[in-house]
Amino acid sequence: MKLFRSLTLSVLVACAVVVGAATAHAEPAPQGADPAPQEIDWSQPLLTPTPEGNSQAAEQLFPGNDAKQDAFDDMTNELNIGWNNGGMTAVLIGANVGMLVGCVSIFPNMFAGCIVGTVVGTIAGAVIGIDEGNPNARPAVEEFFAIP
Repeated sequence: MKLFRSLTLSVLVACAVVVGAATAHAEPAPQGADPAPQEIDWSQPLLTPTPEGNSQAAEQLFPGNDAKQDAFDDMTNELNIGWNNGGMTAVLIGANVGMLVGCVSIFPNMFAGCIVGTVVGTIAGAVIGIDEGNPNARPAVEEFFAIP
């Protein structure tokens, strides 16, 4: 009976993998579909606008959507300004505070608490530091996500 219980989950997982792999397939692109985006020029930074207008990352991620490309470039510029004006300092402070709080608050398994606290503190520090470093960063992010 114990062997049956042990093998049941393994067999179900193996069946799910086989079924998932057997049904996956790709069809050719339909005629008249949008052409593939242009190749990336690795000699230029990805987030720097090109002479044609938008950055290479925006053109690759949102081909044919000029409003979304403009909002993406604006968002990345504002986030970069916020990062340079205080983002890194806030990340370092947030990571250290998160590590200390995580190590103390999750005492029985403090190593896991330290890791989780450091991750949460780093993310919180980055968001707070960029927002404090550039107040225009948050509206730029909201505008980017609002454009379809």
